[in-house]
Amino acid sequence: MKMKNSLNMKRLGRVAIMAGAIGLAMAGCKAPSLLPTERMQLPDTYAGNDTDTTTIARLPWTVFFPDTTLQGYIQEALRNNHSFQQALEQVSLARSQVRLGKGALLPEVTLGMESGVQRFGEYTMDGVGNSTTNTPDLAKDKHIPDPYRNFQLGLSFQWEADVWGKLTDRKRAAALRWMKSIEAMRLAHTLLISEVATQYFELVGLDKQRTVLRSALQTARNAYHLTNELMKEGEVTRLSVDQFRSRRLQLEELLLSTEQQIQDKERAIAVLLGRFPFAVRRVSFEQLCSYEYPAEAGVPAQLLQHRPDVKAAEYELLASKADASAARKAFFPSLVIGGSGGYNAFDLDKWFTSPASLTYSLAAGITAPIFQQNRLRALWSDAKSQQRIALLDYHKTVLTAYSEVSGLLTASAKMKDRRAFKQEESRIHHRSIYNATEMFKVGFAGYLDVLSADERFVSCELERIALNIEACKLSVLLYRALGGGLP
Repeated sequence: MKMKNSLNMKRLGRVAIMAGAIGLAMAGCKAPSLLPTERMQLPDTYAGNDTDTTTIARLPWTVFFPDTTLQGYIQEALRNNHSFQQALEQVSLARSQVRLGKGALLPEVTLGMESGVQRFGEYTMDGVGNSTTNTPDLAKDKHIPDPYRNFQLGLSFQWEADVWGKLTDRKRAAALRWMKSIEAMRLAHTLLISEVATQYFELVGLDKQRTVLRSALQTARNAYHLTNELMKEGEVTRLSVDQFRSRRLQLEELLLSTEQQIQDKERAIAVLLGRFPFAVRRVSFEQLCSYEYPAEAGVPAQLLQHRPDVKAAEYELLASKADASAARKAFFPSLVIGGSGGYNAFDLDKWFTSPASLTYSLAAGITAPIFQQNRLRALWSDAKSQQRIALLDYHKTVLTAYSEVSGLLTASAKMKDRRAFKQEESRIHHRSIYNATEMFKVGFAGYLDVLSADERFVSCELERIALNIEACKLSVLLYRALGGGLP
């Protein structure tokens, strides 16, 4: 398992190194940058937050999550999750397109060998011409044979000179989309981490919910047996016994539903890990709530550096600009240079005689589109439309990222007080249950008081559990929204 983990980390490392290499190559080609009017201008700070540039987005996920059990599951998911592996393969596909774009700038060189035999008719131009060529004063070894044999071996090349930079623009667009695929892979990386953590937290919450329901069920059973005995003594009616029995049945159904949810959650985690269902190990609810997660958001401008979806949208916008530039330059003439060289003879013995059998050719041509103007204009119009769409998508992605982080910060700021209020409410309800039960035993309270106190406590306790799990999930969502969890 350690070896697989090492291989996966090495693979991610190679992707990062290649991303840096292609970035340098693009810089050498004067890669385009967003214009001031295109770049989204974000506020200096998030609403209600300071201007501290410290951000949890720079923290590795192994540092952000203190739970070692959860860390192990995240590592396994990154190795085996099928969707994430597909994202890695998409990077390989995009890298192939970069190779194609780079190859278009180089000459196309081919090596060929050809041999054949042909007989010309005597009453044809070739037949008559060959017969008149074989004159007595011509050397015997230069006489054209009948049938005519041909042996040829040589190299040929063809190269379109990138005079206007059209091919460079296409290469740049392919490189930018490769960078976009890398950001898409990084987005899949951080989404997978947050999904595993969220499912894990919910599973821990369901464990605690099951414990609370079991305890409440035992209390309901005791109350049912007590009222049943009191009914036999004539102190309560059948109505009170039925009410407690109904409460017990309700709690048993809730317990069965919770146990089913636990099994479903374990299966969901197993799918994320690329495994068949298994017994998921996890910490206790109390231990999970004791963990402290950092919450430094930094400044909004850092979203442009750390959010994979924002960077992917920016790369797509730059690629669409390169596409539009290439489409515009398609109207200009093209300069194509070609040539060939090698050995050619009709006699096998003379095939490689140099320089007698040596041949070569060199040519250059300029072509300009005339009857393709409508097609080229349509392609150029499409490219400009795609550029405008990419610009709108970039602005939308940046705005969504800012709004998402701002909303999570607001929710996180209020979560601490909400948890404290719910904790105090739960403590009061727990005390009410004890008092109502004791008063019911001595006849100072009715069975409805006991039922009401028990229902309020169980409901409050389930809400408290959900609130604490929501707080953990908010921390993970903020970490993801800021662009954290990247390799």
